[in-house]
Amino acid sequence: MRYTVYPVHTLLCEPPRGAAVVIDTLRMTTVAATALESGCSSVRTAATVEEATRLARQTGALRGGERSAVKIPGFDLSNSPLEYTPERLKGRPLILTTSNGTQAVASAEGAPRLYLGCLRNAGALADRLRGEEEVTFVLAGTAGRFSLEDALTAGALLGRLPSGEMDDMAVAALALYRQNRSRLHELLAPCAHYRRLMALGYGEDLRFCLQEDCSRAVPLRLPGEEAFRAARA
Repeated sequence: MRYTVYPVHTLLCEPPRGAAVVIDTLRMTTVAATALESGCSSVRTAATVEEATRLARQTGALRGGERSAVKIPGFDLSNSPLEYTPERLKGRPLILTTSNGTQAVASAEGAPRLYLGCLRNAGALADRLRGEEEVTFVLAGTAGRFSLEDALTAGALLGRLPSGEMDDMAVAALALYRQNRSRLHELLAPCAHYRRLMALGYGEDLRFCLQEDCSRAVPLRLPGEEAFRAARA
């Protein structure tokens, strides 16, 4: 297997070959996995608030997301995964638009198989990726800059996958995770995005997002499809 990690999604200049995994641990990809685990029928991403609103009107979908880490006025849900419960989501389609994660999804357009990864579904996603010859990890980052939590998640996935050829960023992500897996909060506490979410009162979100292997829901979008759906076992 061959593994490539893009530390920020804006560095991806062409469609990935093989499988691509978009990672926005805090919080969009965690939200998507949680929504599908809660019975959401599909998750579609939108680049802008206006696009999300138009799509929701056409489909009757719920709207979720954030700008500057807070809920978008008029939306049904914020970007807190704790809001994505079966009572709110079961059987409903969802449109998500966020500052970073949904932009990273747009960067990975054209991948033969496009997954959304987070720490909570790392084990389940790794199981799906084992048969791939090439896997590209696309890290969302924050406002165009590298985010350490996304690299940790890439490392967690790499640590659950068979050994193979890795680029330097993949080697770094794996080493980072292996050396710090027992102290994720301590490692991330000084980091900009972690500090911002904590300051906004999202401490419970942080604890939720940094739990490993809690979900078997793996968001997958195939060519020709508009939305992510839970990958079948």
